[in-house]
Amino acid sequence: MTFGDRELAQVRSSAILQDIAPDVLLATLKSRPDDQLMLPPATTFTAAGQLKPGLYLVANGIVELFVADTDDGEKIVDFARAGATLAEETLFGDRPLQYSARSLGQAAVLHLPDELVSEWIESYPAFARRLMSLIAERINYLNKDMFTYRAKRATSRLICYVLCHFNKAPMAADGSYSLQIEIPHNKLASRLGLSASQVSRSFRELQDKGLIVQQAQGYFIPDVPALSKYVCPGGCDF
Repeated sequence: MTFGDRELAQVRSSAILQDIAPDVLLATLKSRPDDQLMLPPATTFTAAGQLKPGLYLVANGIVELFVADTDDGEKIVDFARAGATLAEETLFGDRPLQYSARSLGQAAVLHLPDELVSEWIESYPAFARRLMSLIAERINYLNKDMFTYRAKRATSRLICYVLCHFNKAPMAADGSYSLQIEIPHNKLASRLGLSASQVSRSFRELQDKGLIVQQAQGYFIPDVPALSKYVCPGGCDF
């Protein structure tokens, strides 16, 4: 099944493809229907160890990146939502993909094969620069993420991730924010290097302090600055 209007609109508006001529992008989409992946929940679409996997763009839904751990289980290393890319770190060398990727729920993912990306890098220097900038941003993010992992307690790590990294919508003028969390607690815990009980305790702690209020689809944050001051008294690192 190929993309519908919603997914095509997301692809056309994605930041990473803004430097590709619109007619070229449209022709690519029309000629490569097999690269438009409409994924049921829990579908693994690329695996660790793959050489030159190309570039993946999440058009809709959430994708989880995971690796095998030493106990024959899995460790989730990150999540990617609509507009995010995967595997860009493999484009400029022979480094194999370090993680597998799987749809969390229903998802739509565009695959741009390595040879096509290479062609666009040659034809569109601005696209190449945007890719390099994206990789630099990813390195900066990983450095910050490592700091929070090593230096911050569970509640701070939780809020740093779900509010400052994963959910990036601006807070309202009054300082409030509606936080939507579409990731199960056990998977969120795996990503943060915590136990599911630690994640639950962190949410309860914040509710007891009146810093978040549970809602049907997530949490309401009445005062984002107050929450930030509580979890990161030394200042925000993201």
